[in-house]
Amino acid sequence: MKFQLWSFLHFFMMISPFIIAYVLYILTRKKDMQIKRYVGIFLSVIAVVLLILRNIEIFINGNYAFDFEIIPLQICHFANFVLLFAFYKLNDTAFGLAFLFNLPLAYLSLVFADGLENYTSIINFRGQAYIWGHMLIVIITIYAYMTGFIHINLKKYIDVSKLLTILYILSLFINNLFRIFLGERSNYFYAEHPEAGTPLEFFFNLGNVVTIGNFEVNIIYMIVMILFGYFVTFMIYLLSFELPKYLSQRKQEILTQN
Repeated sequence: MKFQLWSFLHFFMMISPFIIAYVLYILTRKKDMQIKRYVGIFLSVIAVVLLILRNIEIFINGNYAFDFEIIPLQICHFANFVLLFAFYKLNDTAFGLAFLFNLPLAYLSLVFADGLENYTSIINFRGQAYIWGHMLIVIITIYAYMTGFIHINLKKYIDVSKLLTILYILSLFINNLFRIFLGERSNYFYAEHPEAGTPLEFFFNLGNVVTIGNFEVNIIYMIVMILFGYFVTFMIYLLSFELPKYLSQRKQEILTQN
């Protein structure tokens, strides 16, 4: 079975995570927070195990040769561990990172699932791992939001932004180390270059790749991407937390006046 964009399966991938997250919310809404936390941990463990099995398959099929794909530093692969850590430690910064950063990118991977068209068939483990791996990130994060695990104010947003900046810059160094010592173009966090055919190529073309010794970097691209990331995550924060709070306060004021 070959994947086709905008097919029934594609719409299922885009819509079902919200339905599944809502069903989970309904089933557990009367349970205490500890039970809800266990649900989050359980789902996160499933996502991590799915990723590990996918990477083992790549390692075996590659004749046990090293492949950067088996290192879970891609944004969505990394998200599985972020969610597991967030539920296990009840860490606000990790929850914030998952909601503001990992969730939108995981969902975009479901919407623009062009990579699946390169598979001769999606009835195989790697194809299913792509589909369910990204769906699980969306399901788990939305479930965490609906059940009240994610609380973000301006201070916590700044903490998430600081962490995201550190991870992005760190990924640039890791990408360069992989290229220099292993000959691998890993491109973790898209710090080396954007996905081909995306609007982010415009940012890349604003600058040029410069070489400092063996170290390669497009400084303008890096700076613009960081600023763009701040803007997008801040808008998500405003729409998801500050706007509902403002509307609730306005509603209360109107009710009080009447």
